[in-house]
Amino acid sequence: MPKYVVKPDEIVGGAPMERKNVRDLKVIYPETVDPPPKSLILGVVEVDPGNHTPLHRHKCEEVYYILEGEGEVEIEGERYEIKKGYGVFLPEGVRHRVFNKGESVLRYVVVGGIMFVPLIPKWPTESPYEIME
Repeated sequence: MPKYVVKPDEIVGGAPMERKNVRDLKVIYPETVDPPPKSLILGVVEVDPGNHTPLHRHKCEEVYYILEGEGEVEIEGERYEIKKGYGVFLPEGVRHRVFNKGESVLRYVVVGGIMFVPLIPKWPTESPYEIME
């Protein structure tokens, strides 16, 4: 039987950005729906105050929509303000990370392409991301 809807208690952690103070939640991923998505994933990232996601890049486009909080997104060394209601576009291959500069959790939706393609700089890698820190 197909599984098209993911309930809150079915969302799983463990996506590549996950760290002690960063939660990277898999909402629509190959392991959460059936049939599995072929081209897109959807997740939610939560960054605690004073923390940031690791610097990384990947071979797919990605977009963010900021749900709550405030901070900065660093793209290729340049920082840009982000806060509730902002959208971010990340082209394929750009180095990026997100900083929480506020006093509450920075929470954003992530939509990206599935990255089962050759990656920067080689394939296969342990993760579909190239983590740089």
